[in-house]
Amino acid sequence: MRIQILTMVMSGLCYVAQAQMPIAPQPQQQPQSAPSQQTNQQQSPHAPQAQPAGATEPTNPQIFGVEIPLLDPATDTVTYNGGKFDVGNNAAVRAKFETFLHGTPDTTEEARMYVKKIEGILQETKKYTKSRKAIGSEALVRMGKALYQLSDMPRDGGQSGVLASSIVSALDAQRTNRSRDIESERLNEEIDAMVKRTNALVNRNTVGNRGPAAQIGAIKGPAHNGASGVSNTFTIAHNTKAIAEKQAAKVKNSTMNVESEMAAKVSYQSNMVTFLLMRRFDHAVIATRIYRHVFRDGDTKMKIEENSKANEILSGVAGVPPTVNTVDALASEARSSVDKHMDAVYSMLAQNKLGEATQHLIEAVAIGEHMHSVFTFPVEGRRRVAAYWTLRKRALTALNARDYGTVDEVARKMKEMDVDFDDSMLLSYSAGKKRQSDLCIRNARKALLEGKDDEFNRYITEAGTIWPLNPNLDASAQQLEKFDSNEKELGEFRTLYARGEYRTIFKEQDRFECVAVDPQLKPQYKEVILLISTIDAMLKQLESVADQDRVMGPCIAYEKLIEYRDSEPRCAEDPAFKDALNLYAQKAHDFVQALQDAEENESRREYGSALANYYRALCLYPKSTLAGQGAAKVREIIVKAQY
Repeated sequence: MRIQILTMVMSGLCYVAQAQMPIAPQPQQQPQSAPSQQTNQQQSPHAPQAQPAGATEPTNPQIFGVEIPLLDPATDTVTYNGGKFDVGNNAAVRAKFETFLHGTPDTTEEARMYVKKIEGILQETKKYTKSRKAIGSEALVRMGKALYQLSDMPRDGGQSGVLASSIVSALDAQRTNRSRDIESERLNEEIDAMVKRTNALVNRNTVGNRGPAAQIGAIKGPAHNGASGVSNTFTIAHNTKAIAEKQAAKVKNSTMNVESEMAAKVSYQSNMVTFLLMRRFDHAVIATRIYRHVFRDGDTKMKIEENSKANEILSGVAGVPPTVNTVDALASEARSSVDKHMDAVYSMLAQNKLGEATQHLIEAVAIGEHMHSVFTFPVEGRRRVAAYWTLRKRALTALNARDYGTVDEVARKMKEMDVDFDDSMLLSYSAGKKRQSDLCIRNARKALLEGKDDEFNRYITEAGTIWPLNPNLDASAQQLEKFDSNEKELGEFRTLYARGEYRTIFKEQDRFECVAVDPQLKPQYKEVILLISTIDAMLKQLESVADQDRVMGPCIAYEKLIEYRDSEPRCAEDPAFKDALNLYAQKAHDFVQALQDAEENESRREYGSALANYYRALCLYPKSTLAGQGAAKVREIIVKAQY
């Protein structure tokens, strides 16, 4: 039954749209990053389905010339006018719902009077179905007049007048058929009378030819007997022709009655189904109940092909042929469903469950926008639902636009409005896309520093595609602009490099990142960064050694600095290196002085004094490489007498 009502709702929406403007299904575009979009090739449920080559799109069945949308319960899509529409995301449903939210409830005295009269007619039809009054009875006349009066009210939209006219037309057809029946009865009586007279003439001719009358005719002469026989023959022929004409008139009346009856039923059923499709359920129920009294032959079967899809829609799950009672059941179930949805709306609003309240209200409006319980929904409730509905639309729009900052904001607000709103899906999806975009920006920066323009363009484009409003994209754009206008920085780098001011380049390496992109200066930039990084790491390590052993630690640090200076002469001009060298030279003064004295003695060829000073240095730092190598060299000179 729920599927039938849903199909009927979509049928009504499409029916109304068909009466107002042509419907053209539009495909809904989804971004690659949207949750519902898995691949670029996935087809939207709103788009028309592609047909195989040489195949034609089958047309939907029709009821009285009105195309019936067909619901696929497996996908909640409705086929109509060559396209497929998603029931839960239908533009017609959204438009109707938003119009309802921004409208005002009809609580005027005229509206209350309208509802009261409709309910009165419904109650009267309940009682009327138990009686078997004649056609055109006072009850039918009274209900017809009431319907004509309701037709002028704004809430009605002229539908009551249509129903009243259908009743009048059906009754007129019944009266016309009754008149033909009376005429056929009169013709039947005339035929019977003429048959009797004709039979008498036939019998008279037969008796005259065989009995005494024939002998008398022979005595009087053949002329008299022949004239009487000829007269009877002509009369019989005339009567026979008249009987045939009257029989033909009876058959014609009978045929016209059948055709008139069928046309009246089709016309009445057409309006009845139209009320159902337009969701005028009150009028549909009234029409079905009166139908049984207008057409008293007991035939309530709908005039639909048995093998058609329309027959399946109206027949329900039981598979029985659709009847007037089917329309009555659908309309009655829809009325009950709308009232239940509205009760749920009030209950959910009282508990601040805006999501469920909105969903119930959408279904109530989609099914029964003309129902009294829907039309009188208060303004305050409409405003609360409208605020939540606007946020919901904004969330969908933000997801479609990949604006994940707005998604987070909307999720927070919806959580504040609805105590049951689960924001985990929105927030987790948004966070994942943000991290993915930031990772692409990081890879783009790395590619930029390495001078890989193709990789940079690919990563930065991917980052913008995932999250177009990523604030880090602006920083990357500024950095790129900075690289594009880097002549000043390149000139400063060349000057500082020529002067050996590597420490200055290292301190301002962010400003000189543009050098890393320049193919000529890139090796020099890397060389400077590596050199200063190595010096700083070494100085930090030597500082730790000197702090652990305050006696030999400074000696170790001084000797390591001297060794590194000899292997890398460029470090001698580094301010931090020179400061460290002076610092450890002061802390290891005796050790340093012994080495210096040994070198001076050696330069003056005072090898004995030099050897003594080297041994003095070894006493201060036994593992000294400089003192050990110096002492070995001096000993060799002394032993070999090479001095």
